[in-house]
Parts: sequence; structure tokens; C-alpha cells
Amino acid sequence: MKTHKGGCLCGAVRFEVKGDPLLSGACYCRDCQYVAGGAGAYGVMFPAEALTITQGETSVFVIKGESGADVYRHFCPKCGVHLISHNGAHPQFRAIKAGVLDDPSWFKSEGSIWTSSAQPWHRIDPDLPNIPRNPEPIDEQDVPADEVSFSP
Repeated sequence: MKTHKGGCLCGAVRFEVKGDPLLSGACYCRDCQYVAGGAGAYGVMFPAEALTITQGETSVFVIKGESGADVYRHFCPKCGVHLISHNGAHPQFRAIKAGVLDDPSWFKSEGSIWTSSAQPWHRIDPDLPNIPRNPEPIDEQDVPADEVSFSP
């Protein structure tokens, strides 16, 4: 089983995640633009149980998402780098920012969400699925990992 490692800029927080990502892509919502310094946030999603913080602890900022569910953003309390996100409506998944992986070269976007909030200068790949807001809501609380897809 493949293990991906990563961490923050100062090295205070380190993590590892086992297995292959369930999906990968970019989010252009305004919250992600803030987190990414203006760009879209590129990330990979894994099952929550695949992720282990191996060094340090994250601080967590919680905000209400458009759906009304809490969105948890984990960041390094020392250098402030945003590492991990998850949504209270789907606690079985973790989104890891691609740039905090030790080797992000394997990242390949499968599409983009919240393109309606993208800035005119963002470059969104027109050949990939582009969803104007969130993907269609999933009614079940426990979505099996093998049913996750990047589709409107």
C-alpha cells in the first residue's frame, strides 16, 4: 500500500496518508481562495481513517459551509499553513492540500468545483468537469469510498 507523507512549512506538523486518493481537484470557492492566497485550492481526498498526524498537532478553524454543515480547516499553529479540510456532513473523508505533500508531482486534477466563484484570472481547465457550486448533495451520511466521484 502506498504511503504519502507531508507537512507544514516549518515542519512542526507532519502527517502520512495510506492508499490512493479517492479523487483530486480544485475548489474555487471564496473560502479556498483565502486559504490559497487567491488561487484555487488544489487537493486530494482520502478516507479519514487513512490519515495519521505523525508529529505535532493542528489548530482548527470552523466555518459554516453553504449547506449549513461545519467545514473544519486544519492548519499549523506555528507557521499557519493550511493542511487538511473536512466537512461535518461527510466526516468519513479528508481533503489534503496538494502543495503540503512531500512529493506533490503526482497530483492530477480530475475537475473543479465552485467555478462560479472563480476570479477572471483563474485558469480552469475546460477539458475537465467544472461544477459551478458544490456537487449534488449526497443524502447518505456514510458514503462508501468506492462511490465517491467527481461529477455534477
